[in-house]
Amino acid sequence: MFFNSSKFKTLEAGTDLAWMQQKINSQNIANIETPGYKSKSLSFEGVMREAENKRSGTSGIGRIDVKINTSDEVSKRADGNNVDAETEYISMYKAYVKYSMLLNKVNSEFDKYNYVLNSNM
Repeated sequence: MFFNSSKFKTLEAGTDLAWMQQKINSQNIANIETPGYKSKSLSFEGVMREAENKRSGTSGIGRIDVKINTSDEVSKRADGNNVDAETEYISMYKAYVKYSMLLNKVNSEFDKYNYVLNSNM
């Protein structure tokens, strides 16, 4: 069935990672006035590549080690905070687009199964 397929597991991992990226961006924006706070990020493409490499037939993608990176970029602000609101909003929007695209793909797959199950043969 679709839920046990590697395709579904990959789509599920992708939506989870896109959602996680949005949460990280939200945390960065929430801490924009916190002195000394360093922005955090998730390499979506790197993690998805790792997920694709771990695919094993219908058993799915296995365990993915997610790493949240803390920026070592030098702050231009006196308080040591290096969060750039514009960068965070752009990253959040990109994650939203990826999340939406992956959900559309999942819905498309469900529509295919629904068509097959409901067609009169």
